[in-house]
Amino acid sequence: MIINKKPPELLVPVQNWKSLKYIKNIPNAIYFGIDKYNMRLKADNFQRSDLSKITEYCHNQEPKIKSYLCTNIIIYNSELEDLELLIKEAKVANVDAIIAHDIAAINLAKKFKLKFHISTQANISNIESAIFYEAIGAERIVLARELSLNQIKEIKKKLKISKIECFIHGSMCTSISGRCYLSATICESEKFSANRGLCTQPCRREWKMIDDENHEIIYDGKLFLNAKDLCMIEYIPELINSNIDAFKIEGRMKNPLYVKTVAQCYKEAINSYFEGTYNKEKARKWLRKVSNVYNRGFHTGFYFQKPTIKGIQLQKRGNISSYKKQYIGKILSYKESTGSAKILIENINISIENGNKIIIIGEDTYLDDTIKKIIYNGKKVRSIKRKKEESPIEAKISLKNKVKCNDKIYTYIKSD
Repeated sequence: MIINKKPPELLVPVQNWKSLKYIKNIPNAIYFGIDKYNMRLKADNFQRSDLSKITEYCHNQEPKIKSYLCTNIIIYNSELEDLELLIKEAKVANVDAIIAHDIAAINLAKKFKLKFHISTQANISNIESAIFYEAIGAERIVLARELSLNQIKEIKKKLKISKIECFIHGSMCTSISGRCYLSATICESEKFSANRGLCTQPCRREWKMIDDENHEIIYDGKLFLNAKDLCMIEYIPELINSNIDAFKIEGRMKNPLYVKTVAQCYKEAINSYFEGTYNKEKARKWLRKVSNVYNRGFHTGFYFQKPTIKGIQLQKRGNISSYKKQYIGKILSYKESTGSAKILIENINISIENGNKIIIIGEDTYLDDTIKKIIYNGKKVRSIKRKKEESPIEAKISLKNKVKCNDKIYTYIKSD
């Protein structure tokens, strides 16, 4: 057991209430955005009026979860007054810190004595930059993703007060720490700049390269800008021994199942290290689990060497996981006293069996459950499947969670 070292904070992305309640008390901290000023404006972000509710929910968990508000886009003059009001509201709501890189957001945080973390957007990649932000009061510095472990160690050694945070899992941008104008250029509008939170992800597309003499470099449909996802689950000891204070998972656009699966694996890996039980066999098991949810393939970023063509997902845009969400049907009614739900099975391709794991999603519902019992035509059955010629069929199933009418039922199955 490791007793002379403090475990790193596990920082997890949260998109909305579904995500927050689904992950429960797995993370040590969460980061989130509202409908303005954050790098994921396309996410189903929280409402501004939710600030106090979010912090109250997090701070009442056991153990307490810290909450960090993203205000990490570049800021324009017209937004300063509203941003100041938001940061003031965050202070009143007891948000633990904001994440920022624009000096305006930093100065406003200092004005209201609200702790601030410097975003990776600031591209802090050397000791002098880190010391500068420490000197102006940064509680934490999220280092550039273009650093090796050795470079991270060097910066950490020179800091006296500020903590360091590093990304350990999730999407990687082909540009320097995500500071990119390709989206804005193609869309002919600064509105769609990556630095303003509305990137259209053109780097994930198939591109052709043609020079001014019409010579074309042939890529045969390869997605040569499409970076694989970062995954460090097999290198937790190396990360911890580099004295990184906080491990950050990317994914505020991802669904709650992704967030929970990835967070749970890293939580187990960190705990296993400090219990003295971490080993390669366990790491491979966690790797398989994170491979089952959304990913573009994995690599280790800049931690050990500069990425090569092996760090690019050349073949496919988007998710390469072999597990896909499949719709089953919907909840017609639920009887809380018996834990029994009447369901309508609409999919003709899936057999539903006792013991099946399912996901139930509604307007404000996101639950995982296991079918404990199936009743069809008044009789208990082991499995049921809608035939092609049949209309949607009704059945009753027993669940552990309370569900709502019209909640949708899904399962994840391995595709060919």
